[in-house]
Amino acid sequence: MTTQKISPQAQARQKAIRDITVYGMIMDAILSAIKIATGFITMSTALVADGLHSLSDMVTDIFVLIVNRYAHNDPDDDHPYGHARYETVGTLILGLSLITVGLFMANNYLMQLINNTITTHASTWALAIAALSIAGKEWQYRFTLKVAKKVRSTLLEANAWHSRSDAFSSVVVLFGIAATLYGYPQVEVIAALFVAYLIARMGTKMAWGALEELMDKGLEKGQQDALLDALVRIPSIINVHQLRTRRMSNHILLDAHVQVAPDISVSEGHQINEFAMSKLRKIEPDLKDITLHIDHEEDDDFNEGGPLAPLRPEIEAYLARYVHLNRYHEMTVHYDQQTVQLVLLFEATPDAACYEDCNAAIAGATWLTKISLIQPIASFSDNAEDDQ
Repeated sequence: MTTQKISPQAQARQKAIRDITVYGMIMDAILSAIKIATGFITMSTALVADGLHSLSDMVTDIFVLIVNRYAHNDPDDDHPYGHARYETVGTLILGLSLITVGLFMANNYLMQLINNTITTHASTWALAIAALSIAGKEWQYRFTLKVAKKVRSTLLEANAWHSRSDAFSSVVVLFGIAATLYGYPQVEVIAALFVAYLIARMGTKMAWGALEELMDKGLEKGQQDALLDALVRIPSIINVHQLRTRRMSNHILLDAHVQVAPDISVSEGHQINEFAMSKLRKIEPDLKDITLHIDHEEDDDFNEGGPLAPLRPEIEAYLARYVHLNRYHEMTVHYDQQTVQLVLLFEATPDAACYEDCNAAIAGATWLTKISLIQPIASFSDNAEDDQ
């Protein structure tokens, strides 16, 4: 498989994710430095811990940049469907990190409450820095989430919520410092436990969604029904069955069995297939890979272990036994429930001997149920000289 260049759409998406993540990384670096320095100066251990949390966000931003670099690579020999699942795995990892942050916060503050070792110190400077952190991280969350929704990136959405977990952490610090100023340091613990729950809950939601995608969960029923209805309404399609979907990051993969008339040409079946794929992509632009299996009959109950009707070479070899029947000019083969129906075209009118061979051939093969003998008729094309 030849690797092609990344499409303009993929490049634009990759750039959007990269740009907003770089901005967030710069903000995380600045906030972590300010909070850690202020925490040491004011002897606020909570603010130092919050600064370390912001530092962990910067590490997460670097991780997102790495995943974003490889998730948009084109298909290659080892990854024929592309590398979009890199983003799904990244979302799972970020979701698990949110769960870890939530559990760590819950354990830390719960132990402070149980052991009565709350260490928050009152400081107006620490209070101001915590407020600044909340404003900065909330801004970062909202803009990152906006881009994530626009480019449909669960990885970027998970990183946005990771930024908000830092904002929540700063809220806890703010409550703790303010409550300490009024002589109620226990308020910090109560707020922290609630925030820890929110962070862990969001991480669980993100991780579970990514895990379901890795296990090829299909689209919601309403979305699948809309796609199925669109296929059924296409002219020349008789029935649609075994429609299956799955997600791969911001892409959707679909396959289905489409039943058409049994006597159409291969080219007409292919044209119906092209028309169907075009219709589906108009309804669901995220459809990246569509595989439609063109059926000439209902095959839901097809027995894969049963005998198969022969292909053309074996049919030709069988007809060669019948001298008069074997004088056909062209042969069209139709299949029905693993039996064969033949249309034989002759250059001259078939004689009685030919019909006798026809009956004998049908009687001699269990898979052969019908033979139609026809004479050629005049045909016309745009180029009259071709018909002379």
